[in-house]
Amino acid sequence: MRDFRITPQRIVIVDYLLKTEEHPSTEYIHKTIQKKIPHGKPIYSIQNPWSSKREKLVNEIEVEGETRFDAHTDEHINLVCINCGKIEDIDEDLLKEIQSRAAKKSKYLIVKGSFEMFGYCNSCKSKFN
Repeated sequence: MRDFRITPQRIVIVDYLLKTEEHPSTEYIHKTIQKKIPHGKPIYSIQNPWSSKREKLVNEIEVEGETRFDAHTDEHINLVCINCGKIEDIDEDLLKEIQSRAAKKSKYLIVKGSFEMFGYCNSCKSKFN
């Protein structure tokens, strides 16, 4: 892990992400935590909190061109609603097996994987039945 400064802003951002089951956007995080940041301190680290992708402290998910953040960094499936944009996490042990098979077959050293499935959440699917 590279050296990086632990700032009050980064602590508040990662604390928020660890406590939410949502997959918030940069803008949503900014609006939600701005009042928790010490006075006069700008929030400059939301776009890449704790060097997110490189340090694997949070995952980034692209939904319709918008970056959303997820502190659930274990291998899992992100179910993304194509109507409302809601994202849900589903734990699935078979993903480790798929990653292992892909590594063997391709000779890659796989260090991270993501798996998104797109459809309609429970609330939105009733609108299409």
